[in-house]
Amino acid sequence: MAYLTLCLASLVIFIGLFYIYAKYKLSYWSRRGVKTPPMNLFFGNFKDCITLKKAPGEVLREIYNSADPDDPYIGFYIFHKPMLLLRNHDLIKQMLITDFDVFPNRRFGACNQRDPIGLDSILSMKQPRWRYLRSKLSSPLTGQKLKNMLPLMEECGKPMLKFIEKLQEDTFGHHKCEIKDFSSCYTNDVLASIAFGINTNSFDEEENAFWKNGSKVFRGFMSGITFIILFFIPAWGPLVKPFIQGPANYFREVFWDSMNTREKIGFKRGDVIDSLLSLKNGEQNPIYKFEGDNLVAQSSSLYIAGIDTSSTTIAFALHNLSRNPEHQTTLYNEIQTHVLGKKLTIDLINEMSFLDCVVNESLRLHPPLPVIDRIATRDYKLPGFELIIEKDVSVYVSVNAINQDSKYFLNPHDFIPSRIKTEQKKFCDSLAFGIGPRTCVGQRFGILLVKVALIMILSNYIVCYDKNEKPILKDKNEIHVFAYAADGLYLQFKKRQQ
Repeated sequence: MAYLTLCLASLVIFIGLFYIYAKYKLSYWSRRGVKTPPMNLFFGNFKDCITLKKAPGEVLREIYNSADPDDPYIGFYIFHKPMLLLRNHDLIKQMLITDFDVFPNRRFGACNQRDPIGLDSILSMKQPRWRYLRSKLSSPLTGQKLKNMLPLMEECGKPMLKFIEKLQEDTFGHHKCEIKDFSSCYTNDVLASIAFGINTNSFDEEENAFWKNGSKVFRGFMSGITFIILFFIPAWGPLVKPFIQGPANYFREVFWDSMNTREKIGFKRGDVIDSLLSLKNGEQNPIYKFEGDNLVAQSSSLYIAGIDTSSTTIAFALHNLSRNPEHQTTLYNEIQTHVLGKKLTIDLINEMSFLDCVVNESLRLHPPLPVIDRIATRDYKLPGFELIIEKDVSVYVSVNAINQDSKYFLNPHDFIPSRIKTEQKKFCDSLAFGIGPRTCVGQRFGILLVKVALIMILSNYIVCYDKNEKPILKDKNEIHVFAYAADGLYLQFKKRQQ
């Protein structure tokens, strides 16, 4: 009896102490005069995300919308750790562009020091190594290098068109295609070709090793858990390392097979392997040496940053065009005017202004990565406010929430490509590729990849939507950092009469 009484007393004391501790930790923002939404005593404001009821982008959107319309920021907590969500675009530009020296690093991180590929990825690297690496990686993804990559993208598009043709033949034209999976096959093949120097055909060989290992990174329950931890709770990173070790070893082997073969025979293909080989054989800087897993990390970074974001953009662009046939007709006419009977070039693609509007409006409505994160490297007083953001406090931007805020866009939920020429210029950009010096280094590459897919598809097919038809492919409902359509995006392709 005495033992039971002691246990109960200890439990009561523990609960009482935890309550006092939690209430104090969760008063961090209120003690500084910052509003917060109601929170859970244990999970803070991320209960629905941590318990896998909602995607993190949706949780941040709800936090954003819980504030008063004119609030420039709102505080929130992941467990008991304080975070600040920015809601004012001028403040975002001030902090992440003008005062970049205070917020140069992402909270997102590698698993730990024993994860060299993740640690040396440009996605998670910290200053000052990040700035040096970015200066070296900018050239391989711009200018003449993109011109060399264009034929590789077109080559990967041929199996995509054959897949659509076969789909029509097998179903006598009565088909529905889950367009996110479809787009992922294309982006997987492009990135396998350009980032790793190998040819794959994910449309005919969905079980090829490259696709299977890539799917382990981006699909399924553990994939969602892994990215949520790395983006929002990086201190837990070591817990997920076993789940990504297999794909990491596979991509390392593929990379070195391509690199060693390329170096041995002296063959140039115009891809990222060529550029990394040049960096490997060039003069090295002690701050970052292009050798070993440092090289693997950069090809892996391009794959990780590109496959899901690009396929999501293609899928939502086609989705938007199917529901707005007048815009689809306008885009088709522009494509015909510039491309019919001509070889596709970067210059021709750049002349297609409406195509650019369609892609950027799709990115505004459906940003593939709906979150921007930064962490303060020192105490920082918000300009025009009394609030001081302390060192190591993270700040976030809810990209999907601010992109659909009526303060910044008229009729923000409508697909209006022409707005990109007017409204968007008023407040910088749609934030889909980040903001400031840390904007995605592969932005031009990713946009080109998407545009090539749209040109090839729309030159040959009309994309249609019919909600009454049953899909032939299963839909996905996954919790993930990246944007997904909960019920899938199903479209039908109709052959154009040339």
